[in-house]
This record gives sequence, C-alpha cells and structure tokens, in this order.
Amino acid sequence: MRAMAKLPIGEKRKMLPIVLMAPWLNSISFDNTVAVVGRCVGDIPIIADIDRYFKSDSDLPSRKFWREFLDWDTGHIAWIDFLEKNKNYIPTIQTLDKTPAQIEYQIARVSEWGRGFVFRFEIERSYQYDDVFSAISKNIDKDILCVFDAGYGDPTELTERRLAILIDRLITISTDAKFVISSSNFPNDFSDFDDFGESKLIGSRILFANLSRSYGNYNMFYGDWSSTKPRRYDGGGSRPLPRIDYPTKGRWIIARSKGEGWDFEEASKRITRLIEWNDRPIVWGTGMIEKTAKGLPGGISTGPEAIACRVNIHLFLQNNFSSTEPPPPPQGRWVDPI
Repeated sequence: MRAMAKLPIGEKRKMLPIVLMAPWLNSISFDNTVAVVGRCVGDIPIIADIDRYFKSDSDLPSRKFWREFLDWDTGHIAWIDFLEKNKNYIPTIQTLDKTPAQIEYQIARVSEWGRGFVFRFEIERSYQYDDVFSAISKNIDKDILCVFDAGYGDPTELTERRLAILIDRLITISTDAKFVISSSNFPNDFSDFDDFGESKLIGSRILFANLSRSYGNYNMFYGDWSSTKPRRYDGGGSRPLPRIDYPTKGRWIIARSKGEGWDFEEASKRITRLIEWNDRPIVWGTGMIEKTAKGLPGGISTGPEAIACRVNIHLFLQNNFSSTEPPPPPQGRWVDPI
C-alpha cells in the first residue's frame, strides 16, 4: 500500500486498482483496513474483492469480520453490506460456491448504487461457470467489467487456452463486453539472479500480448499483481539477502550477490550503473534507490522498503506502458499520507 500511496494523484486517477480486502496487520477492527486504503488511494474508485489468500485462526474482531464474508449462507449479504458503506468501492460480485439466487441478490442490490460491478474469476478456483455466465447474460446491458485472473506463475499455453475459453463465452454474450487479463510471475527463488545472472520477463505482459493476437480488437485491458506474489504462510525459509529489484516495462532486473555479500547500498549502486537506469521514471521508488546508492539517510534499509520501491516503479511504468515519451516529473512537494 505504501507503493501506491507514493504515486502522484494523477497516476492513481489513470488506473483502476483492484484491492483484495483483508485485515490490516494486527488491527483489532476491520475499519483500519478501510482507513489504510483511504489514506493510500484517496477517493478514487477502486474494485474491491475478498482476499482469499489471507489465512487466520485469530479471534480478533477484524478476523471474525473478514471470515463473515466467507460464510456460505450469509457471506454474500455481509459483503454487500460492507461495500454499500464505502462509496468509492466498485463491488465485485461473489460467485465462488454461490447459488444463482445468491448471485442475483448481489446484482439487484449493487445495481441501485450506480457504481457498476465486477465479475472476477481466479481461474485456479472452481466456479459454476454456467450459472455465472447466465447472470452476466441477463445483466449485460448494465455497467459490467469481467476480470480474468490467471493467478501466480509463468504463462503457459494451457493458461492461454483456459482464458480463451472464458473470453469466448463472454464475447458470445456481447462483443462490447469489457474484460481484464491479469496475472503475476515475480520470482519466489532468486538464486538464478545472483550477480545479474539473468533478468525475469514480466509474464503478465507476455500473456496479454499473446491473447491480443486473437482478442486485441475487443475491449480487453491489461492488469497484473503490481509485481507482488501470493501471501506465504510456510515461514519462507532463511532470511532473504539484501536485494534491489528494478522494473522496466518488460522485465525485472534483480541486484543481489550471495558471494560478494552486497548490502542494499551496494545493490543500489549496481542498479544505477546499468544502461537501463538512464530511462528510469522520476518517481519515489527510483529516488529511494538513488538515495540508497549515495549512502544518504532515509534510503532503503529493509526488505519491505525495497519491495515498496519496486512496486511503486512497476505501477508507474505499467500505467504508462504505451507512452513513447518520458513523462514529466511529479509537480509540487510530496506529503507522505502515512
């Protein structure tokens, strides 16, 4: 969220973020999640969905509140009640394990708000697609967006075929239907990237480009996970080495060295010596890398800070993917909202 907060407001208004709602850190109340989102995005519209990667057996009120969304019988009602109170949240219709009546209940309520609504499919999960596409067909004249999320992993022909089947079903209903293709493949293991051994291609861009050959003339839009990965609950192994990740429009360049023991400052120096650095966007993330490379106070000193910088740069570049000219730097003095 810090990466998003550091973007200029003009950039935020150019995108339509999808925010997966879950309890914020160790917050007692779920209201803190709403407050954090508000501080980061302001009043711009966001697509809100349930974070089904989150896990917790805690009895904190925030966890109990979140688990109400997952209840088979009444979860869809609790979810719509929550969304109704947050006026800039575009509702995602909950379809996983829901009956046609439960789906129609949600559509009927959110249709009164005038915000539009979203059907989001995580293709790794099992949906009753006949029921969902039937609901889409009945409401196709409304302001609907479909998000096809291919999940985490490198793109494959199988993934493309699965997405193509879903897209074909949608455009059979209406050739004017709007849909997003989203995925992520930021690495989990970094041993292959030691000493600039290689860079990592951004798989979501490859997936989108491949599908564009067949569907580029439809209302297809690009999405990704902002260079993030699913939550981990396995402990994650040993403490990760200091690492600086530098996104370009098509790949991630990763600076770390186990053999030479680079710290964040040395890794940042190596990044700023790359030819790709000459085309860097003038945003908070690149400024932090430059500050760290110079050994100045307030630079990157922890893994979470490095991640926030990577995500900040990635968001900006993908938001301006089609631009051929370097964007002007942000105007005015930055005030940190967090």
